[in-house]
Amino acid sequence: MKKYLLLLLAVVVAPRLAAQQRYEFNSGWKGRPIAQVKADGLSLSTPAYPLTGWAPAVVPGTVLTTQLENHQIPDPFFGMNNERIPDIYKIGRAYYTYWFVKDFREAPASPDGQVWLHFRGVNYSCDVFLNGRKINRQTHHGMFLRQAYNITPYIAKDGNNRLAVVVYPPDQVGNPNGGQGGDGTIARGVGHQ
Repeated sequence: MKKYLLLLLAVVVAPRLAAQQRYEFNSGWKGRPIAQVKADGLSLSTPAYPLTGWAPAVVPGTVLTTQLENHQIPDPFFGMNNERIPDIYKIGRAYYTYWFVKDFREAPASPDGQVWLHFRGVNYSCDVFLNGRKINRQTHHGMFLRQAYNITPYIAKDGNNRLAVVVYPPDQVGNPNGGQGGDGTIARGVGHQ
C-alpha cells in the first residue's frame, strides 16, 4: 500500500474592511525525504537555511508525484512499474515522510489586517513551520481535513518568508497482502477506510 501526500495551500491576506487578496502556493516548492534532512523545522523554515540538493516538489501533489517528477521512481502507469515502487509496509514510514519547503514574499499585514494560511488537504498528518517558528501546537492529523492558521505575527518584517511542512503517512500502515482487504490494520483510523 503506497502512502501519498496531498498538500494544497492557499494564503489569504485580509485587511479588516477591504477585499481579501488570495493566492495559492502551487509552484516553487522544494522537497526531500526526512531521512536526508539533518535540520529540524525551526531551522529549515529560516530563509537563510540553504536548500542545496533539494528537488523540485509537486504541490498540489503527493510524495509519489514529486518522486515521479524527479525520476526517482518508475512511471507507475506504465506496464507493471507500480510493483517497483517501494511498499510502505516493507520499507517503513520514514521513506514516505517528506519535508516540503517554499519561499515566498509577503509584507507584514497592516495594523488592521490579517494573514491566514489555509491548507486544503494533507494526507495524513503534518507539522507546519514558518520563519523559525512552529505554527501548529500539535501535529495535525486527519486525511484531507482542512486547516487554517493565522500567521500574521510570524510574517517576516522584510517580506522574505519560508514555510516548511513535514508530512507523515498514516501511523498504521498494515499489510495490503494480508488476505482479502489486507490485514485489517491498513491505515486504521484514517477517515475514508
